Amino acid sequence: MGLESEYMEQRQGDKISTPTLVFAISSTTVATLPVFLTGALGVEISKSLALKPSQLGLLIGAFFASATLSSVTSGKISESHGGTFIIRLGVVSTAIWTLAIFVFAHSFLQFLVFLIFAGITNGAIQPAVNVYVANAIPRSRQGFAFGVKQAAIPVSTLLSGLAVPLVALTLGWHYAYLGTALLGILLAITLPKNANAARYVETVAAPKKTYKILPLVVLAAAMALGAGAANALGAFLVEDAVRVGWSPADAGLLVVLGSLAGMISRVINGHLADKRGGRHFVVTAQMIFLGSLGYAMLAFHISYLILPATVITYGLGWGWNGLFNYAVIKTHPQSAGRATGTTQSGAYIGSVFGPILFGFVAQHYSFNLAWYLAAASAVVSAGTMVLGRHLIVLRDAS
Repeated sequence: MGLESEYMEQRQGDKISTPTLVFAISSTTVATLPVFLTGALGVEISKSLALKPSQLGLLIGAFFASATLSSVTSGKISESHGGTFIIRLGVVSTAIWTLAIFVFAHSFLQFLVFLIFAGITNGAIQPAVNVYVANAIPRSRQGFAFGVKQAAIPVSTLLSGLAVPLVALTLGWHYAYLGTALLGILLAITLPKNANAARYVETVAAPKKTYKILPLVVLAAAMALGAGAANALGAFLVEDAVRVGWSPADAGLLVVLGSLAGMISRVINGHLADKRGGRHFVVTAQMIFLGSLGYAMLAFHISYLILPATVITYGLGWGWNGLFNYAVIKTHPQSAGRATGTTQSGAYIGSVFGPILFGFVAQHYSFNLAWYLAAASAVVSAGTMVLGRHLIVLRDAS
């Protein structure tokens, strides 16, 4: 059996359940909206609350730091209970915290507190949704399913980008968070009552994989480096585009374009993964490396380069995480929750330090240097991803 060999699961045919995918993508979208709204609305929020770039980076970073606290724990619980209870609870909690931002966030400290609680909620939801999808979707279509599930992230950034011209520049930025709260409440009401995937059941035919933490730690480090660059992009692309000469409305639409590129990339890569059958970590590393070119293009601070750079960075530099999660689960079939909880914590750690360091460098040195550092981070991430795959090859060979 190869690196990502097949394992048996209880299923009926290869048909994908549409309600399952809708359940996964909608809950993931709602959980991530608070942080991506904060990035897309950064110009308006900074003016309203008198924030410096480093403080905006701290807001983004605090969301992901708090998510780390609940990620691994949620993965273990979800393996035992299927994840649906955590998902439902998380959707309601997100609605509560975004409503609190709308009503009470009139200072940096108040905003920070509510984003921390929203981040804890997001950290709990992500591994729970991963386990849910792994249990509910046939093995032969899981690459596509995880691509669709991770397309929820660019859906969040797309909605955040649209919120700039449609909400923030008309009603005010607070109302974007009210919209998120209402969306969360609506989702909690309309979620299918029977959305309860069967728990994974090991069979004697399932290949036994020794659970080793070192490969996952290395993969988490790769995820941290790649996610750190990508989330700095989400936090500062609009602000930097405005500095170069774009209008706030047009800069918000850049996020929409990038989000579309990310959605298309994740779904196509998931579909190709089902046909490819292996080497998913290698493809992931290649995408991250090519995405570094987009960050370097942004560093030139040339207005007409921002458009293609946005497509490259969102499509390649951050279009790989669905494929990555799929590869982690394929190589850890008996411990999907723990494995993705561990690697997802790496994403959160990177998402903490990426925006904070980017904001610090941009404020005290230049945005140009900050983008070059993001490109370097992506390159190192690609190399670390290959190393993590090598350690899994050694694990399976032992």
